[in-house]
Amino acid sequence: MTLKVFTQLFALFSALTATIVAIYWLKQGHMDAFWTSLGISRSDSRINWCEERVDTLHFYETGSKLLEKDGKWMWVGNTEKELDYLRVEKWFARYCQIPVDPITAPTESGAQAVFEAAFIDGGRLSLYEFPSGSFKVRDQVFNSETLRKGLKELLAFGEKN
Repeated sequence: MTLKVFTQLFALFSALTATIVAIYWLKQGHMDAFWTSLGISRSDSRINWCEERVDTLHFYETGSKLLEKDGKWMWVGNTEKELDYLRVEKWFARYCQIPVDPITAPTESGAQAVFEAAFIDGGRLSLYEFPSGSFKVRDQVFNSETLRKGLKELLAFGEKN
């Protein structure tokens, strides 16, 4: 084989390796840190609070639960009722990854737990709201009107029927 063939094989192998590394970085979220280190920030900050499939949402204020049971989404409050499966799935598709406005942690105390999510892999996550209206998930504090709207919409599922 000639030098030209070796050079072409090396170039192809290098491109494949770079592609695999880039895909890994994108999946792990490392690219945001890379761009930030270069001084380039993304204008749309987002939080994905349900990276795994949600099994149960327990709302602290009302004591209600949204849970998946036997392939159906159920609302358990004063009574138990079945919800429209597609409507709930569309809610998760719309509100699992939300745009946020990151802020520094408020100096105020008294954050109230809004809900606790239980995932199919056994993990748990709690969402807190400060009196000022900002939210906290996984030690990230932020404002999000999208999340506020989504919570109102979700709580309305249980009020209907």
